[in-house]
Amino acid sequence: MKKILYVEDMKQCYENTSKALGNDFEIDWKTNYSEALKAINGNLEQYSVGIFDVNLDYNPRLPLNQQTTEGLDLIKLAKEKSKEKGMDFPIICASSNNSYRKSAMQNGADLFLLKKEFWNKGKSKLENIIKKI
Repeated sequence: MKKILYVEDMKQCYENTSKALGNDFEIDWKTNYSEALKAINGNLEQYSVGIFDVNLDYNPRLPLNQQTTEGLDLIKLAKEKSKEKGMDFPIICASSNNSYRKSAMQNGADLFLLKKEFWNKGKSKLENIIKKI
C-alpha cells in the first residue's frame, strides 16, 4: 500500500481527502508545521507522495495577506530533503485558493490542485503521479 504524507490542519479537509482516496492509500496526517517537519526530517523514504496545504492554522477572520503560508516552506524543505536523499518525492499542493498556484510550483510542488478539484479527481491524479516514479 502506498503511504502519503498529508499536511493539512482542517479535519473536514482530511475527511474529504480520505473519502476521495478510498482504501488504496495509507494516509499519515500531520496537522501542523512541527509535525510535518519531523516527518520530512525523519524517514521521508516511507512516503510515496506528499500532499500539502498552504495555509496551516488558517483563520477565516484574517485577510489572505495575513494568513500563514507555512505549507510553502514545507514543500520546499521536502523537495530539498528528497534531493539530498536521492529520491523522487512528488508533491501535490492542494489549496482552497488558486492565488498560491505559482508560489507552490516555484517552491517545488509537482502539481497544484484546488481542494474541491482534488476531492473530485485526486485519486486518479495521485495514481498517475505515483506511476511516474
